[in-house]
Amino acid sequence: MQTIEELKQLIAANIDLGGADLSGFDAASPIFGEKGLGLDSLDAVEMIMLLQKKYGITIENMQQGREIFKDLGTLAAYVDANRKK
Repeated sequence: MQTIEELKQLIAANIDLGGADLSGFDAASPIFGEKGLGLDSLDAVEMIMLLQKKYGITIENMQQGREIFKDLGTLAAYVDANRKK
């Protein structure tokens, strides 16, 4: 759960969410699309760079990226399993 809160703070501090409030988002919240955080493909590139900088994680395979960025829970689990920092 701590990683989800870290990710929410990382997203809020670095990506323009158009004033969206992340407090209501949880592990099952989609990251992309209108029902989720509303991020788009450019935001995905920025997220990948942020994950690399903060956690030392590299995501090179786009298919893998789609699975990792499904929702906050899958992203947090991936970060926990692969963080180097």
